[in-house]
Amino acid sequence: MRNLRRVSVISQGGKLVGVYIPPEPPADPRAPHAAIVAGPRQKIHALEVEVPQALKRAKEVDAFHAALRKKLKLRK
Repeated sequence: MRNLRRVSVISQGGKLVGVYIPPEPPADPRAPHAAIVAGPRQKIHALEVEVPQALKRAKEVDAFHAALRKKLKLRK
């Protein structure tokens, strides 16, 4: 079974602007949480995708962004 995570992708004008991968939920239900908000003329796309274990190198991040762009049919 694949390890799917819910991510938020922001696009503007058909281009990928940003990706938010929320952290694992804390054990304490009173702990603060963060969310992403789209700006003017931006769209938020909620996706369930397989997130690589390590996104440490630019090459890994670029490949992940390319996969998201392909899934959402966005241009570079």
